[in-house]
Amino acid sequence: MTDGTEQVITADFDVSQWEPTPYQVEGTNSELSTVRAVKIFEGDIVGTSVADLLMAGNAVGAGYVCSEVFAGTIAGREGTMVIQHWGVAEGTATASSGHIVPGSGTDGLAGIAGKAIFTQEPDGQHRLELRITLPEDV
Repeated sequence: MTDGTEQVITADFDVSQWEPTPYQVEGTNSELSTVRAVKIFEGDIVGTSVADLLMAGNAVGAGYVCSEVFAGTIAGREGTMVIQHWGVAEGTATASSGHIVPGSGTDGLAGIAGKAIFTQEPDGQHRLELRITLPEDV
């Protein structure tokens, strides 16, 4: 059971590894790829994640869907969790949203629930904002 209080936690992250594997589907006009990315988080979220993305892009826009496994510390609690998220872009307009997979939290993050928003600042800095609830005691 969570204490019901939503916390908003943000942190910057760097992408330390980006391994795309292109693939083709007959009849598409977009570049398609799977990507394995490794991220390093600093700030109120500390740790690393491994993300597997499906990506599509063309001259007008791009999009992705992702499953990401995070290991580290959030709000002073250490553990792992899985985030499912997606994003689309058209020119400079972007949208992104995601959620923590229910029941995916382990150890100190057991019972974590909430939403994840990944953004990239104009200067290129990547950021994660979590809107989460945590159980009172783990």
